[in-house]
Amino acid sequence: MKPRHTSPRLCRPVAAGLVLWALVALLQPAEARAGNARLLTTDEAAAIKYPVIGLQRSALPLALGFALDTSVLADLALTPNLGLRWGLEAGPHRFVVGARYAKFMGASLLSDVVTSQEPAVKRYDASFSGPSFYALYGVSLGRVLVQAEARHSRYQTASTSVTGAVVVNVAGNWSIVGEFGTVLREGLPLRGAAGIRYAGENLGLSLGAAYVDLTEPMLPYNDGRIPVVPAFDLSWTFR
Repeated sequence: MKPRHTSPRLCRPVAAGLVLWALVALLQPAEARAGNARLLTTDEAAAIKYPVIGLQRSALPLALGFALDTSVLADLALTPNLGLRWGLEAGPHRFVVGARYAKFMGASLLSDVVTSQEPAVKRYDASFSGPSFYALYGVSLGRVLVQAEARHSRYQTASTSVTGAVVVNVAGNWSIVGEFGTVLREGLPLRGAAGIRYAGENLGLSLGAAYVDLTEPMLPYNDGRIPVVPAFDLSWTFR
């Protein structure tokens, strides 16, 4: 059999069409939109202006930039939580501060699972209850949103993390998201996440993966090490 050759006369118009499409997409006025005010593993530096129901966040805006919010995923994981958030957008600049309290209700269930898998462990106490506080600053540069987040949590142990994020709008409501940061504790590695994000008028969708490198000796699988977790969100904003 002779190998098939693609005619250069066909390739050139196709290539020219792809280049033209890319140029038109880049020249169209667009921006990395706020959408449902969540990225992959971090908040987005954006004010919540409309009610939203979602997995990572459901929120009800109040007044003067304030909003009440909760994480439905955490609620389903027996950790009911409630937060208060304030956001302000001044030109390209964005400012957000917030606080949240979570109460872990599954301690006995988790202890039963661990002790059933590890007979040597007679009792396993875990407490993920406590407050967390965060602040963000971001700047919107048209198709690009750059932001920094600082977060302090006081659960079973106190921890402080800093994370930078970049959102690049590639076409329409679709954006590429990259996050990079660390927990400010000696010996912990750098962490990050990457994925795609759809921020429409109503529907919000995020899909990616986060490198977390968590280690919990009591977990029976993979020697208690969890290197990567999925980052997924689905929401509906009532505009």
